[in-house]
Amino acid sequence: MPRRIDVEIGRNGEIKVEYSGFEGETCFEEKEALEKALKEMGLWAIPITIVRKTSSQISDEIGMEQEKRERVAHP
Repeated sequence: MPRRIDVEIGRNGEIKVEYSGFEGETCFEEKEALEKALKEMGLWAIPITIVRKTSSQISDEIGMEQEKRERVAHP
């Protein structure tokens, strides 16, 4: 599964970031890298809430990605 970071910025300035395709705790390493990059641009993103995905959510993501690959491979 490819790694993906989706960022949504609400009208009130709230930022929602979702990490998909990262193994184990690597998503937290990517979170730190993203925060560092934003700070270098003068933007401060302070996490208010961090929600870990359940193992079933992760399995669903992996399964969905596999289905997409199969559909593309078999037109």
